[in-house]
Amino acid sequence: MPTGAVASPVVTTRWVAVDVARGVAIVAVVLFHLVWDLGSLGFIDWQINAHRSGKIAGRVIAGSFLALVGVSLVLAHGRGIRWRRFWRREAQLVVLALAVTVFSWFYDRDELVTFGILQAIAVASVVSVGFVTLRPVFAYAAALVALALPWVVHLPGRSPWVSWTGLAEGSRPSLDWQPLFPWIALTLLAVGLTRQVVAASYEPEGWAHRLREWQPADPVTRALAVTGRHTLSIYLVHQPVLYGVLSLL
Repeated sequence: MPTGAVASPVVTTRWVAVDVARGVAIVAVVLFHLVWDLGSLGFIDWQINAHRSGKIAGRVIAGSFLALVGVSLVLAHGRGIRWRRFWRREAQLVVLALAVTVFSWFYDRDELVTFGILQAIAVASVVSVGFVTLRPVFAYAAALVALALPWVVHLPGRSPWVSWTGLAEGSRPSLDWQPLFPWIALTLLAVGLTRQVVAASYEPEGWAHRLREWQPADPVTRALAVTGRHTLSIYLVHQPVLYGVLSLL
């Protein structure tokens, strides 16, 4: 066993509670973009991306997805990193992220998506997967470093070559910009916390065990769980469908 590895095994079965959390997050994305489209097409006199409340909502939604990346990494690779599965998922994310960039070029090349949420998830996954089999303290320490870096490191310029880090002076306008730092701290923090929660789930009478075994009883929560298993597909198709339908109207 490598130095610093956790001795206890880690459960890798599906946690329905995590599916529900993903479902809530993707519903929030759809609603956010619906309001965005309504304002962009003139149905309402409010631009969600131009107001502080809208920007905060966008950051909270994006942050929830980055945190869920850390949770998913632990549940999928806690017993040992399955590299073939991991890189297959990474390749899928990279291809889809590039597709979003190409679509944004045709939609509004002045606000090209060069490092949006899919790019951020792909890079955060690569950086964080190495912490999955280590003790939580290592993930927490890395999260603190990620939070501190924007305060101590400053890169010149605003080009996409440096702005993606979150350490540059700023960024060019973009339809979706999710810099790596400090937001990867949420992924790393989630890795550490999930390691601890999964370890605690072996206690039969504990809250973590009940959370692992929990199953939704009402139809709304069950629907959210099903939705949460298809977040990537929903993310890719929802905006073209919303914008297309509203444009026809």
